[in-house]
Amino acid sequence: MTRLPSHLLAVATLSLCGQAWAFTTPRAPTRQLLSSLAAVPVTNEHVLSNGGGVPVVAAGGNSLFDPNEAGKLGDTDICLERIQQGSSYQFLTSTSEPAMEAPPPGVDVVDAQHWLEDIDLPLNFAKPQKPAIATVLGRQRIITADAPGDIQHVVLKLPEGMHYFEGQSLSVIPPGLNEKGRPHKPRLYSIASTRYGDLLDGKTVCLCVRRAEFVDPITGQVDPAKQGVCSNFLCNAEPGTQVQVAGPVGKTMLLPESPDTDIIMVATGTGIAPFRGFLHRLFMENTVARHMFSGKAWLILGVPVTGGLLYADEFKYMEYNAATGAASGELEVDYAISREMKNAQGGKYYVQDALAERADELFNRLENGAHIYFCGLKGMMPGILSALEEVAASKGIVWADKLKELKSKVQIFHRIVVDQRGLLGGG
Repeated sequence: MTRLPSHLLAVATLSLCGQAWAFTTPRAPTRQLLSSLAAVPVTNEHVLSNGGGVPVVAAGGNSLFDPNEAGKLGDTDICLERIQQGSSYQFLTSTSEPAMEAPPPGVDVVDAQHWLEDIDLPLNFAKPQKPAIATVLGRQRIITADAPGDIQHVVLKLPEGMHYFEGQSLSVIPPGLNEKGRPHKPRLYSIASTRYGDLLDGKTVCLCVRRAEFVDPITGQVDPAKQGVCSNFLCNAEPGTQVQVAGPVGKTMLLPESPDTDIIMVATGTGIAPFRGFLHRLFMENTVARHMFSGKAWLILGVPVTGGLLYADEFKYMEYNAATGAASGELEVDYAISREMKNAQGGKYYVQDALAERADELFNRLENGAHIYFCGLKGMMPGILSALEEVAASKGIVWADKLKELKSKVQIFHRIVVDQRGLLGGG
């Protein structure tokens, strides 16, 4: 069960009451598309004018972007509405997509995501020296006013032919020159969506961006001279803004090849990004991966306050899918809300405390081949590693040897949000 403060749990549960939404469409063969489908009404001209929505997800295309709000993302609750509606597509006559063969008789692929299942791992469609151009479709602040800082969910339309896998990263090169008169260095962001994107059209990518800013401790004011160039560019970008991007990159922090492998995901803040992509693929989208995954996915997300919980409504619905059989795997989501929860010693409750509480299960799953992923600020790792070392010692395990074993078996993965230097002795 999700670990949530009681008031938030009640709200999240209430939003799921009523009809049990589940997909029952037979799994479709990959690389097969209906060449024509019944048209659905498309009222959001803003998305279309920016090149989005071909093909169009009816609910997502019409409610994800609100033209009255200058294209900003709507409530994250619309994710549920989009999924409930299924994936009905409209192929516009202006699309450059090649015609594809119809599926075999009796196979319904209308609400299955499938056409990006057989592609090879995409790498370096564009490089920083010669970036590609993406376009901002929308963005929205996704934490409440009482949560510290500013975190935004940003949706970009990618250039034709640019694809990615869940767990990869994308570089963004902000416009302008630095103080030395040179182009700004690329900033690497973990991708927060599946290969099909939030519009399920395979043409968009989502980023979870924290605005980097320095608040003077004396005046309480933000010092504009110390703002992060790239994060502020993205967090201020209006729909239609062009963004230089490079990548995708990343060969290792991917979902396991075997669908019965357990995955343990530990994130702080915007480190949730790759795991949102993982879980959408395994528990939300109607893909082969969702129907085949038979392991357990365990997510631990650390944030300072309840208002900083990222994508909580989506994760709640994923748990609902898992519990009702709409997805074949098992999902558990736990939160470590440091300023509101206490550990066994009465101190602040961090992700390492959640791991320590379930030490037996954690080590048993690792012994059975589970993959464990860490993503977040560099400062989270010393506490996590210290806690794991302490737990290992209590079990008579030498953590240094265990860590070496996990790395040799390619069971442990890490990524830090602020740079790409190794946390666990790797790159």
